[in-house]
Amino acid sequence: MLHTDLNKVIQQDSGLFFSVRRAPFLRGVMAFCSAFFLALLLSFPTLAGATNLFVNNEDEETVVWSLHADKLTTMNDSKVMEAEGNVSLRQGDDYLKADFIRYYSATNWVLLKGNVQVKMGEDLMEAEEGEFDIGNRIGWLKKGKVFMEGPHIYFAGEKVTKHWGDFYTFRDAKVTACDGDVPAWSVSAKEATIELDGYSQLWHTSFAVKDQDVSYVPYFVLPMKTKRQTGFLFPEFGHSSKMGMWYSQPFYWAINDSSDMTINEQWIEKRGLMTGLEYRHQFDQYNKGWWRLDMLNDNDIDYSEDDERGGFNEDGLVRTNPERFWLRGMFDGHLADPRWKLKADLDIVSDQNYLREFKQSSAAFYPTRNALQDFFGRDLQEIDQNRTSEVQVSRDWDRMGMALGARFEQNLNIGNGNLTTSSDPSLQRMPQFDLFLFKGGLPVGESAIPLEFEAEAQAVNFFRHNGTRGSRFEIHPSVSVPLVSEYGSIIPKVGWRQTQYITESVQQYDTDRGDGRGTSRSIPDFSVAAFTEVAKVYDVSGDQKLEATVENAGKSEWVGVRHSVQPRVQYSNVPNVNQTDNPYYDANDRIWAENELRVSLVNLLTRKSASVTMTDGEKEPIPTVSYDYRDVVRFRVEQAYDFRESERTDMLDEYERRPFSDTEVELIVKPLDYLSVTNRTFWSPYENRITRHEHSVSLFKDDIGRVTTGLDFREKVDEYKRQRVIDEENLLFGDHSRTRNERIRGFNISTELTFFKPWTFRTIYKADIESGNDLEKTVELIYTHQCFEIIAEVSVMPDDTSVNMYIKLPGLTF
Repeated sequence: MLHTDLNKVIQQDSGLFFSVRRAPFLRGVMAFCSAFFLALLLSFPTLAGATNLFVNNEDEETVVWSLHADKLTTMNDSKVMEAEGNVSLRQGDDYLKADFIRYYSATNWVLLKGNVQVKMGEDLMEAEEGEFDIGNRIGWLKKGKVFMEGPHIYFAGEKVTKHWGDFYTFRDAKVTACDGDVPAWSVSAKEATIELDGYSQLWHTSFAVKDQDVSYVPYFVLPMKTKRQTGFLFPEFGHSSKMGMWYSQPFYWAINDSSDMTINEQWIEKRGLMTGLEYRHQFDQYNKGWWRLDMLNDNDIDYSEDDERGGFNEDGLVRTNPERFWLRGMFDGHLADPRWKLKADLDIVSDQNYLREFKQSSAAFYPTRNALQDFFGRDLQEIDQNRTSEVQVSRDWDRMGMALGARFEQNLNIGNGNLTTSSDPSLQRMPQFDLFLFKGGLPVGESAIPLEFEAEAQAVNFFRHNGTRGSRFEIHPSVSVPLVSEYGSIIPKVGWRQTQYITESVQQYDTDRGDGRGTSRSIPDFSVAAFTEVAKVYDVSGDQKLEATVENAGKSEWVGVRHSVQPRVQYSNVPNVNQTDNPYYDANDRIWAENELRVSLVNLLTRKSASVTMTDGEKEPIPTVSYDYRDVVRFRVEQAYDFRESERTDMLDEYERRPFSDTEVELIVKPLDYLSVTNRTFWSPYENRITRHEHSVSLFKDDIGRVTTGLDFREKVDEYKRQRVIDEENLLFGDHSRTRNERIRGFNISTELTFFKPWTFRTIYKADIESGNDLEKTVELIYTHQCFEIIAEVSVMPDDTSVNMYIKLPGLTF
């Protein structure tokens, strides 16, 4: 206060004090001044409690700030107000707090001292002292600290200036996403400008770990990530026995609200510089796309199939192209009308080894596959398969649907020093038109007879460089009669397949497929399915039911078990029609004769569980009983009988008749929410042995981890079955390697342990037990911190060993 300041001045000057004591005139002056200032001080009203301040904001609107303090003092006709002790100034959710506040009503300016805390919008600020214009919401802080909740980032500086909006400037700034006084990582800068949902610039910066500087950058831009923002993403790096050291640096460009692009430069020690461009867009809820191109001028070329550098000599192919790339993408959208849907898939690669070699970084096959599955729900072809690209336009009506499209298949054995384009037998569909009539009843007069009618029609033009070319037109209508009673259901179905061929060029490279000059075929088909269910429900809750009380909240128990038996019988008949004179394009050109009865029996145990949960009530949460169901045990037995095989008369001296199929037994057990066991076994009644095993176990629990393991045992196909595979399957696909002449013993196990947080441990192991070879060994150690994540990975494959490191900093990209 003013009288206190005067006393300080007097006490600090001993000479003045000595003179006052000895001079009567000065004593009179002092007395007069003291009386004057005391009267002036007593004239200021001193208040305790609260008052309201009426302030004009930046929009010239009057808003009310409420001021609370232990002591309020007004001065200069209430143009200045001082507040002391637990001071808070509030307007809505915004506030200013301090030990002392002085408010100037003429300028809406506030001076704050001691334990300053400010909240404006989503930003929180702390400082020793500061000044703010509460009308325009601007000001400065001394030794201030700002926390932006959206990106969860702290900014601190010797002086922090808040400009209009969410724009700040800092001097001697420190930036981090970590809580605590000594953050796990931080970025320091001599000067900085920070703008929420905008660009932040830092000059003369250093990156520190635990306050220890580890790198220096003269300048960089820091995007604030409450929205997508342009900026450098954190790099990836690692080492591979085939690639050497590699380093990947992506740059993210937020083009606008509906599209963005990632530009990636990956340096690979033994191969060169790979450039990647990824473009994503979603213009509205009906149209979205994802496209990526990676390009490399490879330093390594495999001129000989015996060249060990390639590492894939088992395919007998070379690679003479230094220019390598992978272009892929997907699109989901519509034409002018949202009912006309448009889908497109693009997948083209430079050579047969690209996807098998470049497995590092987020541009590799599996990260790309996961991204497309998450975004579109569609998958890519496996790594070793031909690449396929297609486009389709479709529309559905109440009872009808149509689709028009084209499909291109890239044969990876063509080019790059291998087969020529003229020898490519890959089939291209350009174009293809499909028409569907969905299953539905046939009304007759005022009533409807129990008939259901459906149909499919297709017109497609086939093109290939080596092989028969032409068109196929086909229609396949069918009628079914669902007969439903309280004892079960019987559904007979009859159909007719009519196909017409127009052949442009006959180039047969497989004499087993006929001359390809046939023009038509007519094939009827018939089937009948009968099934029923017998079930009984058992009450296992006992006399005491789980009641909806607060004490029972969180409890659950089994209240019932339903046991059902579901027998099913299905008979299918397709007559034997000679089709070998017709062209062969795909499997649909050879409809094999069928006269088979298939019988299955399913035993199912389903549990009903009751749980007590707290739900929202009118005044307070109330306990409620809810129920859920789970199939605990599913046991299925299935076998088929082939009447055609039972009447076979040819080759009896070599192969006896085997009309019965292998008996398939399936058992799925889910006794607990976190345990699932699946077993599938095939037994041959003629060889009297198990021919195939499939077993898998999954054990998972939140906050502990997950273990999934599987065994796949398959015996060598005996001579009889091998001959049938050759006669039927390989005739379709032209690949006699599909016959299995060796036993398969496969084992895989994957684990994820999260119990020892913040550490996560993951492993993947796959092995061929029969040959004793390991197919994959991968170990990942992940450390998850509040403000960063470190992933260390070691992967050993038959063709490569790699060590990779990934660092992710949530809330920060640079």
